[in-house]
Amino acid sequence: RGLLTPPAASVVAYDATGAVFAVAVNQYSRILMYDVKNYDKEPFLTVALDDPTLKLISFPPRVPFMTSLSFSSDGKLLLVGCSGGAHYVLDAFEGHLLAKLELPDNNLGLERRRPEERIGIQPQRGCSGEEVSWTPDSRFIVAGGLDGRISVWDAGQIQPRDNPDPNTPPLCLQPLTRIDGHPGPARCVRFNPRLAMLASAGQELVRTVPYLAYALCSSDFPVGVLVARPDGGRRGTCEGTVEEVVVPDRLFQPS
Repeated sequence: RGLLTPPAASVVAYDATGAVFAVAVNQYSRILMYDVKNYDKEPFLTVALDDPTLKLISFPPRVPFMTSLSFSSDGKLLLVGCSGGAHYVLDAFEGHLLAKLELPDNNLGLERRRPEERIGIQPQRGCSGEEVSWTPDSRFIVAGGLDGRISVWDAGQIQPRDNPDPNTPPLCLQPLTRIDGHPGPARCVRFNPRLAMLASAGQELVRTVPYLAYALCSSDFPVGVLVARPDGGRRGTCEGTVEEVVVPDRLFQPS
């Protein structure tokens, strides 16, 4: 039905209604918003991902490398996943930078594949792209990291800004909590759309003994973590009231 020809490999995402899609072009640090009915025309909104806090670290600032896009369930917010030590949340209607989701020590991004590797001058994609996502109700944001743990941010703290100054630093959020994941980098983190379960995956999960990590949730998120292993053993810590979770044996059958 149509063809867009950006200058380099891009990242795309539809909103929940399917009426709008976003295209992130790292070569220009821009996010282009298109109407599906008029995608053959210019984007109706062009957003520049400019983080003024990066100017405090180096000059010229090292620009973020965008690796994923995802809209909130109500379509009001756009989550921009990056390979570095932070992710961003934008106003999906105005394009304003609302919040910066910082990883602990700002040193756990998946731009590096191992902690001992050094980061160069030019940002790289690394092994990131699937490690950050919304919960189904878009109340929280979850993301994996280099140490295998899963960070959780409260998206309820993110509020719209009226006529913001682009030089004003965004709201910088630290994780509400961090959940033990698995050994090695957590490269993919996804929430079950129907049940209060969270799964994380990485290279070590495939190459060594596989297991699933579930975050058990209630209205007060989160209440605990349960790790199920193929041998049927379980370990974990829980706080508050947690319903019993039965993990089917078929999940651990080799493919």
